[in-house]
Amino acid sequence: MGVEKTTTQHQSLLKELQEERAAALARISRRLERLIAQLQATREQIANSRDEDRDREIAAYHELRQEAVKYRWYLEVQREAIGLRHHQRLDEFYRIPPAEP
Repeated sequence: MGVEKTTTQHQSLLKELQEERAAALARISRRLERLIAQLQATREQIANSRDEDRDREIAAYHELRQEAVKYRWYLEVQREAIGLRHHQRLDEFYRIPPAEP
């Protein structure tokens, strides 16, 4: 009886861990999607901005891009945590705009 209870508890814990990993993966991917959308909007703002606003908007773009690159890496790490080892297609789905706006 004690072994069965321990096994059941262990299985339950493993399930909870896997569920949390999947939830974290979803949170990270949603954040990355929002950052990419913000980058695209900021690029448009830069293209249409006045000269006095341009430097500030370019700085904001670079900060956003740095955050997006970090979250892209988080996404890869989290995927590995749930057993997904092939990441080649991630850049097709999560296209981070170029470093220069």
